[in-house]
Amino acid sequence: MTTFWTDRVWVDPGFSSEPSLNIHPEGQNRGSDFTLLFPLRTPIETQLEVADKVLAGVQKWRDQIAALAEQQRTAEDELAAAREEIARLKAEAEVAA
Repeated sequence: MTTFWTDRVWVDPGFSSEPSLNIHPEGQNRGSDFTLLFPLRTPIETQLEVADKVLAGVQKWRDQIAALAEQQRTAEDELAAAREEIARLKAEAEVAA
């Protein structure tokens, strides 16, 4: 199954007798969702270790996306600066002619 993320993504760190993580990519109570659960009676220290690994993985994923976004912004800024320089040089050439 394919799930498409939207700007309405909703994450519910549910915590009842058994902690869970519910992710709703299309918004609260909309479309598909997925839930992460631990088996019954999973020791709390094991739950914490798993949560730390998931958090580290998600942080790495986020950092990679942020790096790509920064590269894109930098490329766009450099292109805009180059266009401005071309326009300036054209204007100088017209004045000199």
